[in-house]
Amino acid sequence: MGEITTLSDTLKLLPGDVPILLDNETCVYCGTSLIVQNDTKEHVIGRRFVPKGKLDGQWNLIVRACSSCNRKKADLEDDISAITMQTDASGKHAIEDEALKQEARRKAANCFSRRTGKTICDSSEKIKLEMPLGPGATITFNLSSPPQVREERVYELARMQIAGFFYWITYDHATKKGGFWLGSFFALLQSPRSDWGNPVYIHFMRSVIDWEPRVLAIGADSFFKIAIRRHPDAVCWSWALEWNQNYRVIGFFGEEEPIRAILADFPVLTTNTIAQGPNEFVSFRTETSLKESDDYLFE
Repeated sequence: MGEITTLSDTLKLLPGDVPILLDNETCVYCGTSLIVQNDTKEHVIGRRFVPKGKLDGQWNLIVRACSSCNRKKADLEDDISAITMQTDASGKHAIEDEALKQEARRKAANCFSRRTGKTICDSSEKIKLEMPLGPGATITFNLSSPPQVREERVYELARMQIAGFFYWITYDHATKKGGFWLGSFFALLQSPRSDWGNPVYIHFMRSVIDWEPRVLAIGADSFFKIAIRRHPDAVCWSWALEWNQNYRVIGFFGEEEPIRAILADFPVLTTNTIAQGPNEFVSFRTETSLKESDDYLFE
């Protein structure tokens, strides 16, 4: 079963098999007042965002949202869900799970990448570069990668999911309204499982682990994870999401000044250039995996 903990006055563990239902009167994503014409039921963890059956008998955050935000989020979930279920460059899934494999195949054939305009199964990206090696000689690089998600779509879906959970933990049952954070939303990094051990992720975990936990939740048979923590002194929160046991997104929201001060201490991911021509270059960064024993992002 999934687990979910939230902090109101005290930290408490909620049942992993009971949905959280809000009877809210404003949209959890944009704050607009809900009326009959635009009122829709919304699952913050999309029912088709995780492999089929993984939400059966498990908790979900079920709210009301305006029809415009509901459609927007569903569109974001469509290709992001499909791509985050696919195999890595070596052809391996994030975990050995038959439901995941079947759903990945189905979505690959039926969902379209917003990056390439093609079905996911036809959206692997290949690049061929020819660089001068010396007088009369060239070197050719043939590069390929699994289907990629558009960065801005990942961050927008993350923003909406975080907004839904923040609305819940600030929800007032008397007014039937939740709150929205003050300040800005900062997306720091997104990465597949193969790069969860890079210096930025490690620094992020070490920096926020002692912050006050507001939401720590694992759902959909571990195919969805979320963590929201509050800075001890500033109007600032950290957030982290994990999708389909294969993709993580991290960042902050709140007042800009303390967030920028925090980011000033973060390491910079560097790349190595292996070939460079007049108008083209080839650079790479070695991905760093994360040992399970060193992973405490959602603890």
